Amino acid sequence: MTHIQHQNSGGQKMPNLSRRTFVVTSVAAGGFALGFRWSSSPVMAAAGDGATLNAFVQVTADNRVSIVVPGSEIGQGVYTTLPKIVAEEMDADWDRVEVRLATADPAYGNPAKDGRQATGGSDATRGYYDVLRKSGAAAKDMLVRAAAGRLNVPASELTVDSGVISHTASDKSVTFGDVAEAAALLTPLEEPVLKGRADFKLLGRSVPRKDTPAKVDGSAVYSADMKLPGKLYAALRTSPVYGGEIVSDDRDDILNRPGVVAVTNVEGGMAVIADTFWQAKTAAEALTVEWDFKGMDALNSADMWAEMRTSLDDEARPFFGAKGDAPATIADASRTFEAEYEVPFLAHACMEPMVSSALVTDTACQLWSPSQQQDLAREGAAELSGLPLENVSLQNTFAGGGFGRKWEVDFDRQAVQVAMAVKGRPVSLIWTREQDIQHDRYRPAYVARIRAALDDDGNLIAMHSRLAGESILQFQDRPRNFPDPTSVGGAVNASYNIPNTLIDYVEYKPVIPVGFWRGVSSSQNGFFSESAMDELAHLAGQDPYEYRRNLIVDKPRELAVLDKVAEMAGWGRDLPAGHGLGIGFAPGFGSVNAQVVEVDATGEELKVVKVWCAYDCGFALDPSNVVHQMESGITYALSAALFGEITVENGAVVQSNFHDYDSMRLANMPEVEVALLESEEIVGGAGEAAVPATAPALTGAIFAATGQRIRRLPIRTSGFGVA
Repeated sequence: MTHIQHQNSGGQKMPNLSRRTFVVTSVAAGGFALGFRWSSSPVMAAAGDGATLNAFVQVTADNRVSIVVPGSEIGQGVYTTLPKIVAEEMDADWDRVEVRLATADPAYGNPAKDGRQATGGSDATRGYYDVLRKSGAAAKDMLVRAAAGRLNVPASELTVDSGVISHTASDKSVTFGDVAEAAALLTPLEEPVLKGRADFKLLGRSVPRKDTPAKVDGSAVYSADMKLPGKLYAALRTSPVYGGEIVSDDRDDILNRPGVVAVTNVEGGMAVIADTFWQAKTAAEALTVEWDFKGMDALNSADMWAEMRTSLDDEARPFFGAKGDAPATIADASRTFEAEYEVPFLAHACMEPMVSSALVTDTACQLWSPSQQQDLAREGAAELSGLPLENVSLQNTFAGGGFGRKWEVDFDRQAVQVAMAVKGRPVSLIWTREQDIQHDRYRPAYVARIRAALDDDGNLIAMHSRLAGESILQFQDRPRNFPDPTSVGGAVNASYNIPNTLIDYVEYKPVIPVGFWRGVSSSQNGFFSESAMDELAHLAGQDPYEYRRNLIVDKPRELAVLDKVAEMAGWGRDLPAGHGLGIGFAPGFGSVNAQVVEVDATGEELKVVKVWCAYDCGFALDPSNVVHQMESGITYALSAALFGEITVENGAVVQSNFHDYDSMRLANMPEVEVALLESEEIVGGAGEAAVPATAPALTGAIFAATGQRIRRLPIRTSGFGVA
């Protein structure tokens, strides 16, 4: 096992969407096949000139390789990492690789999502890894066979390096571009030969991201940037209370304002469409609207918290995976533990608020969207427009952050609705920051009661975690025949050897729309379970690191990560008075993560001094990008733990912008040090896995420094001044 340690102190090409014949990749859960298909679909991502070898690869005559990114680039780096997988198997010249964002098309289904084209749960790399390797290897095989015909030599005698196919014995060579058209006429192999990891040249090493230059010079195309002939802009006027409906409005007067083209109803309220966004926004704000709040304006945070706390005593549904009999073991034990923990609603607060552009005609609909669910957004557009699915296209754009928010398709549906009101003219719908904060699909608020039992030696023999809160899946279009795993998963750390465990769940009524948030269930359950683990170590009179270590002593991969982070932080060293170290251990998303946080509580404001992170995601395809994801996730988790809280008064969200929904800033951001431990495990996720360990490590450090236990987030509500 090796580790790579880091410490912190290519432009997008929009595709030609013309109708054409192309080769597609058919992806089904558990299978892969390459084959030819005639298609008149306008939704295939095509680079224009060049030979199409399969759904992901096109080669031009001047030896450029164009590779499609099937998932959504929401800042996590798949715009570079996924094409690297294809280029590696092709032995392409990375400097001549161009990257394209996909359209919504079944060819780009994610095997990890049962063939749906969607990006979430840190599974873009995990889901597409095998598919992209086979696509690259099959494309290379076609090019080699075409080169063998051109050079009149056996294909087995050819070698490939950086897009050049060579025959050493005759000193002859051709480029990919020389033989691309001939290669495109060949039948691809369904099971091409793949490289061994020892032969990788690109994967496993860091390369500059392909999207960085365009994002630096401003040429990167986001949905609001689409330059479309005759484009209009739309701004929303939404109900301040969830579920409110329009009773009356003065839209006829608003239509007389300069630049205003139309006013139309959309899901959640209404929209003003105008020549400029400013005209649309100011007109929307000037609307006089009478709302029917359906009684939801009586909703307040204090009442919700009281109800959720009380509901912990209601009948709960057990989650799958129980071991032994935790309740009986706890009832019979002489040494027991019980504590309740709470986390609030959280907004996503992406740097790019919700935005989507659409064009609807009598015969077609096109979306330009940063959606994390391309297929669902496209299907919604077909439903709303009444057009056949084959007449609806969606072109992915860069996303200015996602964190799960752009998994929802509410903003795409609204874009289609406003475009339908001005058929034949494209419209960019842009939410304001206030609408983004106050009409989010929030990370649910939860309360947790954790009970546990120790034997006479302090060993943990039982843990029972009960949660109450809204189910994310209540707001998703899918069946639920069990307690929501996206809400309760990880409430007991499955890596620990605990003989008796139980997770159960009291589902709270749906009062505020909730959705997936970075880290999903682990974002809160990592805090609950690891906070309890810290308290159990204290109860047993043992060191928090050693206590965890004893629970995973038979798991080499997990143990290596935990030991590494303790070594990095100098666990057990003498600290100045008022300083403390805390530790958190939270495997998930196919990876193993442990963190140590140091705090300084000597001043009027709590200072987070440093965060150490050890991480094993199996094979890190791009180590630098993985490190950046760890740093990003830690920053996001610190923001939530220190500041994040959405509250409701009279049915409306109180917070509205970054002045009252704060985040980490340069002035209070601690140093972050990340060590990557590579193992022989399969490729794990990175985008979300950094989040769960941060909050419990932080609160553990606060306890070590001050003796105060924090069981409710954010930390600023516990009496600490937070910079």
